[in-house]
Amino acid sequence: MRFNIGTLSPAIFLFLVITFSTTAQVQRPESGISIQGTVKSGNTPLPGASVDAINRDSLEQVATTTDLSGRYSLRLPGAGTYLVTAEMTAFMTADQQVVITDAHTVRADFDLMLRSKSQTSAAQPRAALGANRRLSNAPPVAETPANETGNGTDDFLVPPGMAIAGMTTDAPTESVAVSGNTASQAFEGMFDPERLAAQQEGFGERGGPAGAEEGTRGGTGGRFGGVPGAGRGGLGGGGGQRGGGPRGAGLRGGANPFFIGDGRGQFPNRPNINLNYSLGNSAFDASPYSLKGPSTSKPDYGQSRFGVTVGGPLKIPKLFDLGNRNFFTITYNASRTHNPFDAFSTVPTAVERAGDFSETYFRGGKPVLIADPVTGVSFQNNRIPAPSINPAAARLMSFIPLPNLPGNVQNYHYVTTNKDNSNDLNVRFNHSFGASGGPRGRGPRSGFGGGGRGGARGQALTIGIQYRTEDSTVNNPIPSIGGTTSVVGINVPIGYSHSIGRLSNSVQFGFSRNRNTTANLYAGIRNVAGEAGVGGVSQDPFDWGIPKLSFTNYSGVSDLNTSRRINQTLQFGDSMIWARAKHSMRWGVQFRRIQSNTRTNDNARGSFTFTGANAGFDFADFLLGLPQLTSIEYGSNSYQFRANSWNLFFQDDWRILPALTVNLGLRYEYVSPFSETENRIVNLDTASGFSAVAPVLPGKVGAFTGKFPSTLVDPDRNNFGPRVGIAWRAMNNTIVRAGYGINYNNAAYNNIVQQLAFQPPFAVTQTNIASSVLRLTLQNGFPVPPPATITNSFGVDRNYRIGYVQTWNLDIQRSISSSVVLNAGYIGTRGTHLDVVEAPNRTATGLRIPNVQPFLWETSEGGSVSHSASVRLRKRLTFGLAGGGNYTFSKSIDNASSTSGGAGVVAQNAFDLAAERGLSNFDQTHRFTGDYLWELPFGENKRWLSTEHFGRAILGNWQVSGSWTIASGTPSTARILGDTGDILRGTNGTLRANATGAPVTIANPTVIAWFNPAAFVLPAAGQFGNAGRNTIRGPGTYQFDMALNRSVMLKERYPLELRVQASNVFNTPQFRAIDTIVNSPSFGRVTSVGSMRKIQIIARLRF
Repeated sequence: MRFNIGTLSPAIFLFLVITFSTTAQVQRPESGISIQGTVKSGNTPLPGASVDAINRDSLEQVATTTDLSGRYSLRLPGAGTYLVTAEMTAFMTADQQVVITDAHTVRADFDLMLRSKSQTSAAQPRAALGANRRLSNAPPVAETPANETGNGTDDFLVPPGMAIAGMTTDAPTESVAVSGNTASQAFEGMFDPERLAAQQEGFGERGGPAGAEEGTRGGTGGRFGGVPGAGRGGLGGGGGQRGGGPRGAGLRGGANPFFIGDGRGQFPNRPNINLNYSLGNSAFDASPYSLKGPSTSKPDYGQSRFGVTVGGPLKIPKLFDLGNRNFFTITYNASRTHNPFDAFSTVPTAVERAGDFSETYFRGGKPVLIADPVTGVSFQNNRIPAPSINPAAARLMSFIPLPNLPGNVQNYHYVTTNKDNSNDLNVRFNHSFGASGGPRGRGPRSGFGGGGRGGARGQALTIGIQYRTEDSTVNNPIPSIGGTTSVVGINVPIGYSHSIGRLSNSVQFGFSRNRNTTANLYAGIRNVAGEAGVGGVSQDPFDWGIPKLSFTNYSGVSDLNTSRRINQTLQFGDSMIWARAKHSMRWGVQFRRIQSNTRTNDNARGSFTFTGANAGFDFADFLLGLPQLTSIEYGSNSYQFRANSWNLFFQDDWRILPALTVNLGLRYEYVSPFSETENRIVNLDTASGFSAVAPVLPGKVGAFTGKFPSTLVDPDRNNFGPRVGIAWRAMNNTIVRAGYGINYNNAAYNNIVQQLAFQPPFAVTQTNIASSVLRLTLQNGFPVPPPATITNSFGVDRNYRIGYVQTWNLDIQRSISSSVVLNAGYIGTRGTHLDVVEAPNRTATGLRIPNVQPFLWETSEGGSVSHSASVRLRKRLTFGLAGGGNYTFSKSIDNASSTSGGAGVVAQNAFDLAAERGLSNFDQTHRFTGDYLWELPFGENKRWLSTEHFGRAILGNWQVSGSWTIASGTPSTARILGDTGDILRGTNGTLRANATGAPVTIANPTVIAWFNPAAFVLPAAGQFGNAGRNTIRGPGTYQFDMALNRSVMLKERYPLELRVQASNVFNTPQFRAIDTIVNSPSFGRVTSVGSMRKIQIIARLRF
């Protein structure tokens, strides 16, 4: 649904304005692969979090930061196994391994725990590849709207547990705060049926404080859990921690053992201290699962994380006493870790490196036959003479290791560790201008001005500052490639609140600045490309390193790209809450100024693709120095991107009857397209039907469609999001919830501006295709094009529109007993104006526009639809037991699984988008999750050993908890890599296979044959493949986690908490990816396995 701003009467529009005013660097991709997701802490989005992905095979990496809704999107250079890392100042780092074998988008969501809460967090050790902070491909921090958690504000600049001055004790509860009328949740989350189903478990009636007792979906989690924007288990109490029942690896919802923000169980008028330490070690963990040969040996590694929190009134006896209206908290967290790195690669054998292919075979057993590309005559004995080996290839080959395993597939294994050290200091100060009483009650609602139950009336001020550093080493499957990363960040939030009667006002100001640096082993030290004789590449020492080499039958070579990035954001917000009679109304406004300064060159050393089109085999082409496709992109040393963001919202929680509540709201969001301070961005102006294109600069008149704005994309100001939610208590034990809402993808411009940068005339870009008239070599891969040639590699539709998703849902909740609740629900979504990436300058046989090199084109033509049904059962904590389960059956179909600009799937045929319609990349037919918590019946106030006893000292006060996930796999597409016809069109990896009609699935899949490879064949020359998108179902998930926890009172006021937690406790292999490249040697095989069992020990002392 779209609204025309011009249809509003001038009087209404003027009234709204007056009301609100009175409230006090990008590489051209080869396959369009991307990873998208959200970063949250519980239900709270984490804007500004760093997210990066490192390819296990090539170590090529990309990175970005989340927007204000906590969402991110990473465009990847190609398929493979990636370690995705999410990190935020003062939060525990989280890692996921993601495997992509097809040209599509996958999801990777993160739930970060406060470092001061590490006892309850299932903190994972830093995963094998370490933390990479390269931001050369990162979009600017598009501070798009975050969840308005009740007062039109967000958590963007709030340090963990920071009690920004909030509302009064009788302020309205948060049932509206998480209802459909608040700001949109992360846009990508609107396509996730499990996430949306979880939102339906909101609180159906008033009562129950936030962060209620374990096992309850307690508190102010919202009447309208099913309305877009609601969150699981309500808002956490006490410093914004998670509410609701046990979740994760035995995590206890609602608890807050590592944070001293709420004062419960402590002494608010004297300093309190928390100490925590966690330990992980290779001696505790299982060995990696080996896909080939004997069991893999473990490297020696260890992880240590420690922290201290001191807080209380600003008072030192006999020196000064500022009274009980002033409180402080100082938190320091640090980590000193070495993390395992374990990777397999496929590399050429010693005889192949010497040019001998007499014993080399294709996957089907057909021998490789090579010929001289000049004469067409076969090489004698299938061997390339030594004098014919290209000297540049010989030099670059020294960076490719020799095999250390038998065979010709996954024949090189590299095991080592990397290092990661971090420091985090967080200081906050709270001052109450009203009655004294310390940091009372349940602490803040999440976000600025979010006072929960408790807190003084009147006025309050909160000021905080965070400072964080991190230094990491980055390894690569090839030992000669690697580098370092570093992060320095500062974050300053300020909040002020004032309450008069039923009217509450909250004002927020924030500043953040983050500097991220990545360097490879050769930048400023050794010009590898220059030494090898590779011509036409950047000679700036900042860009030095190894060129990118891509093969069809072997692992590629890709060095780190050096980058420096500074993201800076200023924000201001003001919001009001007014409760009267049956209405609770909220309205507010926010403004953000976004700055992103970047220095990087993603492809400064050039990319060379070898397919075998010249000599008959890809590595033979490499030895002869004859690529079929080359690309390069480098230019201005730095770019300065700028954008503004405005949010306006109004909502009313109307309690019509005691058993019926309706929530109505309207939100307007506007994020401007990014501009560059010196106008160094370039778009393409296109004629009708893509019959011609021409570059156009900011503010200039295009050759075909008139004058362009300074942002090169026309702004989309028509982003109204109506929301409605209904909660009806049909009977005493039955609640019916329904909702409808619209959410917008305001992060789309982030990647687009990165694509528009690094284009001629401000950069050198080329995409060259070898032909009979254009012979490409390693030395001359980037010849000077004719003067009239257009070499731009990217353009975007100037009429690009921000995508939006409509969500509707119905949920029926019935209390079976006083402790058991059953939910049945349905959720539907429809996405409109989703991103599609096309390559319109091509046909099935080659390029279509004369004198124009291949380019990608971003549009908003995509659409999607999904339906899901779920059944959820939850038992609250009674008699020492709590638990629950959730089963979801769903199906999602689209023609573009991308939801963020610049990161879409490249369509096989730009003029047949109907052929792109298929299962969504994230489609998961079946998914079951469960969790449990068991308090053992021994110890104080328990059935046995409740009195002082020797056995009580050993067996008392233990808890066992855990979770499990059983789910079907996500789909992948059978496609072709290195196809000559695809290369002639200027792309690689977008061509799909032909379906033979044979069944895809097999009865008993194994690691060497997960599906039937006979179901797909190569398409005929000059033809597009007829196989649909996502017709191969990948491996499912069988994950079981467990934790053992105990609290011991050392002295009367000195509790010690110990925890041992294990992920994948049964050591079950988690197959993550399959090879769906039809012409790959490992087609049909499992190519990646997730982490085996990992154990961590955590201790916390509070006094």
